[in-house]
Amino acid sequence: MRLNPYLTFDGNCEAAMRFYHGLLGGDLQIMKYNEMPDTSMVPDGMQDRVAHAGIKTDGFWLQGSDNIGQMPFDGYKGFTIQIDLGDIDKGKALFDRLSDGGSVIMPYGEQFWARGFGMATDKFGVPWMIHVE
Repeated sequence: MRLNPYLTFDGNCEAAMRFYHGLLGGDLQIMKYNEMPDTSMVPDGMQDRVAHAGIKTDGFWLQGSDNIGQMPFDGYKGFTIQIDLGDIDKGKALFDRLSDGGSVIMPYGEQFWARGFGMATDKFGVPWMIHVE
């Protein structure tokens, strides 16, 4: 069994997933609503939004889509995506890139439980923890 985060965006899913792909690598897939076999349920003006996107690697599958009104979107609350790495320098570099344009909640550094740890919210409003044991 594996848990995979699925993020909902409000019109900027493609930009976010391309950003994460640049940081995390893997295979990126993006399908817009106008590429679906049946677009009759897609509201006017929303056809160019992302219906499904995914970044798949050996270690995880990060997925997302744009909201088209089916669920209220009020930002991200009550969760954080944590990435565990084995290299302190890679952890610092990833933390710096994720927090660029966002906000640092806890600066990256050594902690009593980790050689490297930091918490940040990225420029898309998604909260992250970078952890190096």
